[in-house]
Amino acid sequence: MLRSALVSTLALLLFVATVLPAAADDPFMGRGQCDSDGGPGCDVEAESTEELPSEAPDPGGDSGEDDGEASSDEPPPCEGDASSMRCTAYVGSDEDEDDGVDLVEVAHQARASLELDEPELAMSPSADGPVLVHVPVWMWIDQDQWAEQSASASVPGGEVTVTAAPSSASWQMGDGTTVDCEGPGTPFDASTHDPEESSPDCGHTYTSTGQVEVSAQITWETSWESDDGEGGSLPSLTTETSQQVEVIESSGVVT
Repeated sequence: MLRSALVSTLALLLFVATVLPAAADDPFMGRGQCDSDGGPGCDVEAESTEELPSEAPDPGGDSGEDDGEASSDEPPPCEGDASSMRCTAYVGSDEDEDDGVDLVEVAHQARASLELDEPELAMSPSADGPVLVHVPVWMWIDQDQWAEQSASASVPGGEVTVTAAPSSASWQMGDGTTVDCEGPGTPFDASTHDPEESSPDCGHTYTSTGQVEVSAQITWETSWESDDGEGGSLPSLTTETSQQVEVIESSGVVT
């Protein structure tokens, strides 16, 4: 790149020397200044104190070299008066700044790629059969589904990982009742639990009969982290599923 910039600089100096009238005793001044921090750009200036004709020569034309990349296709801007003309051009790469990676944007893309399964409703008495009024219903989400899920996206030098963790479940019982459970709920175990007792953390008791639609919505708290330790929180995600449930009266035994 430096060699290319020097070639373009010499070409521009030759261009100015050609445009201006030459004389043995005329002073001619030129300057090339490159970035001190190692950047690819150079400022090139050329100036003559020769008195110019009434019409300044057209500074356009082909310099004969095309190794450098100028920041514009336009000829170098020139300024002049009755005694001198100055032309300045910037020779270097168009990519003067390194475009950084927006890790937050990458994290949002990884979040969008997460494929979270819909929850499977578990109830006791089972939703597959009739549920009796005035009998406690236990609800829960299977532990295999109540687990963190993650997705990653590659970035220069490493990865950005997004993690979704289930935090709560909201049950719509179909009779106007909403049951908010902070966890997956306690699975009913007939060997240890009394069916007449209510669930300790996620349950409901119907008081009327009818066909109802029961739905459960899980909220997933999401966060991201990069290999270099950066990270933060992202908007939460939700998954939801529903099932029809029939609620009936219990049949009494007549003797």
